[in-house]
Amino acid sequence: MASQYQIDLEKQQLAWKDILDMSGRLLSLAEQNNWQQLDTLHALRDKKLEQFFNQAIAVELVEIIQQDIKKIQEQDRHIVQLLASQRDALGNEARNLKQMKRRLNEYLSADNRKL
Repeated sequence: MASQYQIDLEKQQLAWKDILDMSGRLLSLAEQNNWQQLDTLHALRDKKLEQFFNQAIAVELVEIIQQDIKKIQEQDRHIVQLLASQRDALGNEARNLKQMKRRLNEYLSADNRKL
């Protein structure tokens, strides 16, 4: 029969694996430009991280968690880069649309003058 410590350890391992899986899905969503689902999942992961670290961590997991946090940080940095790239692309698209609108207005106003 498993001791309470072993049961708690397994629960922490599963909770941490869930957080890691979410982090991987966040990166995948960012690569797919699925910003709405990314935002929702990010909020859920933050909540789970807070819950996870509000408890005493089993000694056996500390080193693993430290290594995994580095991976999560790297994934998050990559997500931020993807967000910045998307923001820049949207800014360029907005500028292009404004230029097209201005040209269209110029054309229409020139056409109206001919009438």
